Amino acid sequence: MTINPRGTRRTAIMTSHSAAAQVDADIRRLTVDDLKIFRHIRAEALRTHPQTFGSAEEDEGGEAMLTAYRHWLSGAILGAFCRGNLIGVAGFYVSPALRSQHRGHIFTVYVREDGRGKGIGDRLIKELLDHAEARVEQVHLEVLLEATAAIRTYKRNGFEVYGTDPAAVRIGHITYDKYLMVRKFGH
Repeated sequence: MTINPRGTRRTAIMTSHSAAAQVDADIRRLTVDDLKIFRHIRAEALRTHPQTFGSAEEDEGGEAMLTAYRHWLSGAILGAFCRGNLIGVAGFYVSPALRSQHRGHIFTVYVREDGRGKGIGDRLIKELLDHAEARVEQVHLEVLLEATAAIRTYKRNGFEVYGTDPAAVRIGHITYDKYLMVRKFGH
């Protein structure tokens, strides 16, 4: 991995399947200046996987949604860029409650269809875990039971399932269960 002049990390990413499936990607922290491209990828995620993503602010739309996105971008959201295009995102935050500040959370993980299977998700999670390890003792996330590729990615990165949240999401008359996963650091 090398740092290029723009301060992004240039990484050749390979899957365990074959060396031919490698892709160069720049991983960098997104800022409020990236609001437009973040909104675009987030809209795609909401459209293609509504059961996985969504916040009250997004349901409300308009200025509430933009305010939430600006707030998220002021924190730690990483973006993976391939040939200048944003192809993946992943966010991290520390619990705001005083008695829970030893816990961090990964959220809004999404890799575009053309970036899947190329190690982009693994790279984003590894970068977030590197960021998190100095700040918290454990990192939590939620993932749909049906998201088998995402679950494999999280398990490869040291996460384990510790519970199930039944009917965590409801869209119309359909409910979706989520696994609760944790990665503990050796502090």
